[in-house]
Amino acid sequence: MKTLSLPRVVSADASRAGGRAAPSRAARRRRKASSYLFVVPALAIVVGMFWYSIVVTVWLSFTNSNGLTSPQFVGLANYRAIIHDPSLSTNVYNTLIWAIAMILLPVGLGLTAAVMLKRRKGRSVFQTVFYLPYAIGFVTTGVIWSFLFGTSGLSVLFGALGIHSLSSTQWLNDVPLNTYSMIIASTWQVVGVDMLLFFVGLDTIDKEVTEAAGLDGASGMKLFRYITFPLLTPMTRVIIAISIVNALQAFNLIWVMTQGGPYGSSSTFAVWTYQQSFQYFKMGYGAAISVVLTIFVLLASIGYLRRSLREVRA
Repeated sequence: MKTLSLPRVVSADASRAGGRAAPSRAARRRRKASSYLFVVPALAIVVGMFWYSIVVTVWLSFTNSNGLTSPQFVGLANYRAIIHDPSLSTNVYNTLIWAIAMILLPVGLGLTAAVMLKRRKGRSVFQTVFYLPYAIGFVTTGVIWSFLFGTSGLSVLFGALGIHSLSSTQWLNDVPLNTYSMIIASTWQVVGVDMLLFFVGLDTIDKEVTEAAGLDGASGMKLFRYITFPLLTPMTRVIIAISIVNALQAFNLIWVMTQGGPYGSSSTFAVWTYQQSFQYFKMGYGAAISVVLTIFVLLASIGYLRRSLREVRA
């Protein structure tokens, strides 16, 4: 009697795999889990060190630590000392001035430069020239502008031009001119980065939209106000958020140019934290100032982002 052989059924997955059966669900899970093992060490180091530093800083803020001897718990004494410290008002004022100025000047100038150079020939050359100040670093920028604001820099230039009222100006010693001078130096350095980010935003705008607006008679400021700037809103929000965080933590440039002086007149929260912690060895007090600064930065960032999200949803 002749037996009939049933045809061998091979699944599509198995045929694509060269006749081999597809891996089971458990095998796929093991393979996925093993891939995470390569990420876990780096993740543990980054997250662990981040949270470890936060926990230690918060704990130190409740002690009288000087970084040398065993700290003792003092409760809220450091925070009460901050409230009654006469330097508080100066540091709050300078920090707010930095935040406002770094939003208006670099962001405004970066947007203006990006719009003006968008369709110009040699755009790549201008991009390189504007970005170079940021590439040299904050310390180098501080050294350069310290020379320019010194007795052998702008003072000599203004004297040669016959502007004697400015030739004798003490740019880094007069208050509040010293803070404004450092803001100018910082603007010179970071305006190129904001310009490049705005270039990215401008390149994402559909040309058909601007061409259609041009056919409807929109040009110049009208085109910018009603078409270009609204379409740049997402990128503008990102740039402003970055500027707020960086301005509230301004330290390098200030430390190189004035070290917060003279007599603490140009100090900000970041400079104040460093001075108390590493110059006066008041680690507990400096930690408390850094906690206040961190809360300040978080509140400003979260408040701005929440407001931006509400506008987007509306």
